[in-house]
Amino acid sequence: MQMNKDSTGRRALAIAALGGLLALGACHRQGDPAAAAARPGSTARKVAAGGESAADAAVADANRKMAAGVPVGASTAPVEVRFDLATVPIAGQPFEVNVAVLPAAPTPVLHIDVRGGEGLTIVTPEGAVSIEKVQAGTLERLAVKALAAAPGTRVIGITVTLELPTGTESRDFAFPVVVGAAGGAKPKA
Repeated sequence: MQMNKDSTGRRALAIAALGGLLALGACHRQGDPAAAAARPGSTARKVAAGGESAADAAVADANRKMAAGVPVGASTAPVEVRFDLATVPIAGQPFEVNVAVLPAAPTPVLHIDVRGGEGLTIVTPEGAVSIEKVQAGTLERLAVKALAAAPGTRVIGITVTLELPTGTESRDFAFPVVVGAAGGAKPKA
């Protein structure tokens, strides 16, 4: 079969146009942003004027401004945790830690369990926190209030459990906190 130069050019143009349409379609596969429901503590996927969803902006902001939790163990559960201190922790005074949980997979239920390491008491939350209908790529916020009796380096531990279709997966994270002494004295390590 022999093709002339004109039909070869049209065929190349058609393939290029098809490739462009496929690429354009791939850029818009985020689903219906209006379908994500807003709930306290979560960032819904509402598209902002610039085309970026509120969830995408919140995730980018958390990744830029918050410290990453240190994964503990070998779990590969699809979730990351970030932390931020509202104030400098002082021994004997409650302090707040802002926690951002970033699931990479949708889950009907997400459980967050916060615990204090040696010398650190978790004031709130008083137990595990469960959040329902969590979408992948969103940001779930949790305010943690902690108290250290003495200055020094303390560790906050967080376990995030996702109820996935393939089964339950958990991942542990640690976040070191340097607690200062009252009156400005330097903490002991």
